[in-house]
Amino acid sequence: MRDFVILGSSIITPPPNSHPPPSSSSSTPQHRHPILKPHKPSLPKFKPLSSSNTSSTPLQTPLKLKDSGTLDTDSELNPEVLANAVLVGIKDKNVRSVIERLNKAEGLGGISLSEHLDASVIANECCHLVTRGHIEEAVELMEILPRFQLSIAELVEPSHILKRCVLNRKPILAVRYASLLPKAHILFNRIILEFGKSMDLVSALKAYDATRENLKKPNLYICRAIIDACGLCGDFMKSRYLYEDWLNQKITPNIYVFNSLMNVNAHDFSYSLDLYQNMQKLGVKPDVTSYNILLKACCVAGRVDLAQDMYKELKHLESVGQLKLDVFTYSTIIKVFADAKLWQMALKIKRDMLSAGVSLNAVAWSSLINACAHAGLVEQAIQLFEEMMSSGCEPNTRCFNIILNACVEDCQYDRAFRFFHSWKGNKMLVPFDESNNNNSEQGGMHNVTKVPTGISSSHILSFTERFPFAPTTSTYNILLKACGTNYYHAKALFNEMRTVGLSPNQISWSTLIDICGASENVDGVVEILRTMIDSGIKPDVVAYTTAIKVCVESRKFTQALTLYKEMKSYGTLPNMVTYNTLLRARSKYGSLREVQQCLAIYQDMRKAGYKPNDYYLKELIGEWCEGVIQESGEYECEFSYSKKPEKERPRSLLLETIATHLLKRVADILAIDVQGLTKVEARLVILAVLRMIKENYAFGHSVNDDILIIIGATKADEGPSKEILEVQEAIIKLLWNELGLEALPPNDRTKFQNPKLSNLTLKAPADESLPTTTGLHTRRPSALQRLKVTKKSLDRWLQRKVSVK
Repeated sequence: MRDFVILGSSIITPPPNSHPPPSSSSSTPQHRHPILKPHKPSLPKFKPLSSSNTSSTPLQTPLKLKDSGTLDTDSELNPEVLANAVLVGIKDKNVRSVIERLNKAEGLGGISLSEHLDASVIANECCHLVTRGHIEEAVELMEILPRFQLSIAELVEPSHILKRCVLNRKPILAVRYASLLPKAHILFNRIILEFGKSMDLVSALKAYDATRENLKKPNLYICRAIIDACGLCGDFMKSRYLYEDWLNQKITPNIYVFNSLMNVNAHDFSYSLDLYQNMQKLGVKPDVTSYNILLKACCVAGRVDLAQDMYKELKHLESVGQLKLDVFTYSTIIKVFADAKLWQMALKIKRDMLSAGVSLNAVAWSSLINACAHAGLVEQAIQLFEEMMSSGCEPNTRCFNIILNACVEDCQYDRAFRFFHSWKGNKMLVPFDESNNNNSEQGGMHNVTKVPTGISSSHILSFTERFPFAPTTSTYNILLKACGTNYYHAKALFNEMRTVGLSPNQISWSTLIDICGASENVDGVVEILRTMIDSGIKPDVVAYTTAIKVCVESRKFTQALTLYKEMKSYGTLPNMVTYNTLLRARSKYGSLREVQQCLAIYQDMRKAGYKPNDYYLKELIGEWCEGVIQESGEYECEFSYSKKPEKERPRSLLLETIATHLLKRVADILAIDVQGLTKVEARLVILAVLRMIKENYAFGHSVNDDILIIIGATKADEGPSKEILEVQEAIIKLLWNELGLEALPPNDRTKFQNPKLSNLTLKAPADESLPTTTGLHTRRPSALQRLKVTKKSLDRWLQRKVSVK
């Protein structure tokens, strides 16, 4: 996957006059609930009810209740009584009754509870409601409290409620809560983006619609937030629909909205360019971020020419003082040239960048190193890496991996390992095993210090602090390729990867399987595959195909078929390489079972939508079919299969026809359909079926009935075409002259009357006199041209073949 320049810092820069959301206090007392806002001690405390007869606390004050258990109207109008009732309801965890009582009291007249309720008590209860997941009750309570002159701004930390709303997918509730707070428009943006980050575009759109209802006029910051959410969720089409809707509503997006739109649609260069042109038509002046995104679109589309022209235009605009190119501009154009393997152009941009006083960032350095590495310039890539370190820019793992891969691709395996050791700062220690001592000099791993197995993992490897990053799984995957055919070194490196806390991925296992298979260790390959499954990693198509390839190269075709069936049972779909590896596994077929297996694979390949090269398989099956005649040595084959590849057809009718017949049981073969085939192809189909019958006859499966051969269809008022007659003639020659089988029209066992075949000489079987001229009986034309091979004739042929054998 391509690594693209991240232009986020330029894209999400807050516009002028925007206000940041209220920040929470950095220090929170340990005794206070973590969700609580810092409470102001100057807030008024709850005042107990005054009574001349008692000095009870507020919660102990008797309430004047009706028979139904609710306060009467006079009590509800008393702020102290109402405040006491609220506290009692909160103490009893009956928030719903508190909400209902406050709603009822609101309808009786304006009441202020600011002097009678302790805000900390309400805050604690709201926090408990949020923690228990009762977010809706907490929001309803906070919605009604301001109606009684109670401030909710300091009750609860907004981020906790919004986080709960996002986790529970409650966009409308999140907007309801945010609308209660000052600077709600900032929270609206945050809500939409948080739903986008959680990949929930549906909720983000609901929040967007709800915010528009709360705002009196369109807010372009919220428009930008929903576009960014579309980008986070990968739905670029929705961003386009929103843009068109705004234009229809006569809403002109600002530069930030346009930049977000172009960034979300950067994969489609033509659309991004249209947005850029529309921006200018609407009078919105593009900034450097706009050009950076267009350069990114050029990079994705591989349009080096347009990126080069745009870079020249940007240099001109910079020279006249209209804009200033930043590090993202230079990094992106460097990556455009690097991806196109134009390393010299990339180095020229580097010089321009330094002359402009702009320091290269990690993206620019890694792109330059990658450009030289792809060009095979290992020395140049390493020199750039050293320049990167001397300039003060900290290299990342990707830069190091590029250097390692360049060495491996250039077959500099020792240098790759030395480079890796310098990264670690000491010799690489691997668990020692006496069984691999004899193989220590093979492969590409050197400078290895062995220690006894069982040593503590904390003492095996200790990476120094020379570089502020550690190797990744990709690092070890590159080094595995440098092990060549030395399986023991690869296994040691594999174990080291686990020791440092890295988990091998699909590429790691596939590479290990390939290295093991290079020594034709089929059992080891299967064992690795089983270990991979036991470790919880499902083998992908590459791992299975690699294992199948090893089995095929070791002439273990049965094991390869077992792995093929296993991968399909696990739901792993074979690819083109898998199918071709299996179909090309044999140089010839010796049995019907082998042919049936390959034809089944061939049909799976067709059904999967792959278009194989049929010529190779046709040649093998053709040789197997002709074996029916060659085994007897009695007849010379007149129609050998052509060595020249036939004209490509949309589908291989020959192989499909053979597969259709050979995958049936012998007892189910009642007809052989050769319609649409040439005479050579029809010959192979008939020979294939006869060979199947012959091999099954040896196992006791006899023919139960006559077999019809369907040659082609004709119209009732027309005779057979020239092609049908040629196929019929070839089949009759094959059956009579080469195999000694009877081939008769279904309605006549003795005569042929077609004058076009009058010169055909047929060799009769030894035990029966047969006619020497052939023809078609035309008194009653039929829809199908057919021939019949009698059961009696097949039985004699099978017995004769068996006796010869």
